[in-house]
Amino acid sequence: MNSSKLKKIIEQAIQGNELPFDRFVKDLFEQLKPKLLSLTQSQQETEDIFIGAMQKFWERFVVLQEKLPENSIGYIFVMCKNNWLISKRHPWNSVVLKETISEDQKFNDHNNNINDSLENLEIEWLQKRALSEALDSLSQKCKTLMQTEIDSDTKLKDLQEQLGYVNYQALVQAKYNCKKRLIKKVYEIFDQLMALKQR
Repeated sequence: MNSSKLKKIIEQAIQGNELPFDRFVKDLFEQLKPKLLSLTQSQQETEDIFIGAMQKFWERFVVLQEKLPENSIGYIFVMCKNNWLISKRHPWNSVVLKETISEDQKFNDHNNNINDSLENLEIEWLQKRALSEALDSLSQKCKTLMQTEIDSDTKLKDLQEQLGYVNYQALVQAKYNCKKRLIKKVYEIFDQLMALKQR
């Protein structure tokens, strides 16, 4: 897929039409699956690392609207590979919600010049509050799926029957959609809290 077509899909997602992006994700998974399977030797692990990469891709290029890399497909494959390497180092939990918040210190970029530790503590508190409020806004099913991100004892595959998903892929897709909504909500709430703080 050329970058202008992907740019258009991302623009639609930013405007609220996420269907083309979801189709892009499904098609890309089928495209990358053989390469990823040769890496992981496991269908479940392949799905997990791909979804983790797409969540980060969504955050960077839809939520934060960063400039797309020249070769987005190659970039996503490298992200998948990195996720796999991280999961080998930390097999109990390859993606943690806290990473979503602190990654690249996105929230703190505009405060880099502030050395006041009280100010930084307040920002940190607002981040945690935004995450907490965003989690509360999710459906019970989504909350349960997100629990696997912060509780290493809860395994995603154990929730398939409990939550009524016909197969593991449907469960992984549901978790991806929940995480996508959560990331969007965290940023929305954090922006509102920052606006209130600056009044």
